[in-house]
Amino acid sequence: MTELTPEQFAAQQRKLEARRAAQEQGLARLATPRRHGDVPGGAVVPLSTVPIMRCSDLERTIAFYESMGFASDRLPGYVVFAAGDVELHLSRTGTVVGPGACLIHVGDAEATRAALAGRGVRQLSDLESDGRPGAGIRSFTVQDPDGNEIRFACPWL
Repeated sequence: MTELTPEQFAAQQRKLEARRAAQEQGLARLATPRRHGDVPGGAVVPLSTVPIMRCSDLERTIAFYESMGFASDRLPGYVVFAAGDVELHLSRTGTVVGPGACLIHVGDAEATRAALAGRGVRQLSDLESDGRPGAGIRSFTVQDPDGNEIRFACPWL
């Protein structure tokens, strides 16, 4: 396992602090995945979920997501992207249809939007606030070249 850089360690600490603060304010649904207890019968015990979205051009898709800071691992007709605890899969083949969407929890939506804009990422929506301070979210979306919508959101503290 590789050692974290000071910047990566600081980012992880900020993420943990944001999760703790959100949990203390009753916003656990945005800070950590919901856990609804055991599945009846115990047949399914999910560990995580990963969206699989469609893409038409792997090279263009790789360039787009790498511009946002995701690492990529290319497979035949398929690419896996990872950044922090987030993993996205995009497929050029198979049964994946139409544009998809996913939500990525971040510690600070405004700072994340500014960082992506600073990297030259286009197709950024305006920052939105849904709900009210202490009981809502702040978010923005990015649309990839194939129309998939990536929403970055944080608790509105």
